[in-house]
Amino acid sequence: MQTPSPWGFTKVTSGLTYRVRYRPQSNEMSETKSIRVLVWDENPSHADMKLYPGNLRAAIAEGLNELNQNGELVVKTAHLDEPDQGVSDEILAETDVLVWWGHARHGEVADSLAERVKERAYKHGLGVVVLHSGHYSKVFKEVVGGPGHLKGGWRESTDSETIRVCAPWHPVAAGVEDFVLENEEMYGAPFDVPPCETLVFQSLFSVGGESFPSGMAWTVGDGIDPEFTSGPGGGKGQGEGKSRLFYFRPGHETYPTYLDSRVRKVIYNAVRWAGRLV
Repeated sequence: MQTPSPWGFTKVTSGLTYRVRYRPQSNEMSETKSIRVLVWDENPSHADMKLYPGNLRAAIAEGLNELNQNGELVVKTAHLDEPDQGVSDEILAETDVLVWWGHARHGEVADSLAERVKERAYKHGLGVVVLHSGHYSKVFKEVVGGPGHLKGGWRESTDSETIRVCAPWHPVAAGVEDFVLENEEMYGAPFDVPPCETLVFQSLFSVGGESFPSGMAWTVGDGIDPEFTSGPGGGKGQGEGKSRLFYFRPGHETYPTYLDSRVRKVIYNAVRWAGRLV
């Protein structure tokens, strides 16, 4: 018999089964901290189902579980066509990190859902990881505070994407070296978002030589002084936001990007960082 909590039973989603365990209550001891991760996609019908038979969310979740050797992550999936668009108030309240992929159905996502995610991030510290074309999602635009335009355009062609590690000291870059994806969609800079705190990765595309800030880390929400300019010196800054936000560019739905071990490593690192395990 299933326990009512979305996190307290064996969850079968898109053909994958995840054995989840209860998070200890505050008065219980636990040797390993765990975070609850919700991987969401729009249930895209245009994804390559030969590559992604369980859709993109299943492949992303599989990558997280593949690397989750110490049980730090409790992974669940959801999609747009589920009740409450996959993100009810109860599920959101029991999520520590939200991983978001959207593309063709941004307009179908309720404004209220994006607003609830922003509130949960800004006030309660929900970590958010946004992937690829999620740059135009309502969730990303609400949380990052910018329109997400690709001022250098985009292209579906024969591009390869070279991804350079710009901040090897950042936790999201742990164990990651420069790598090349043989096929990917091109995004061109400038990227119309607020300045990030750390540019972790930068991409170069082979056909036109465009570049793009492909791995960006922010903190957002409570804790940041919006009126701060340059400060009095001495290292005093605007403050650190309650929520950690990471955007990772690769992930076009017709390429095997989410099956790539290096991409999976980046997303795993990003989830751990956004969930404050590091």
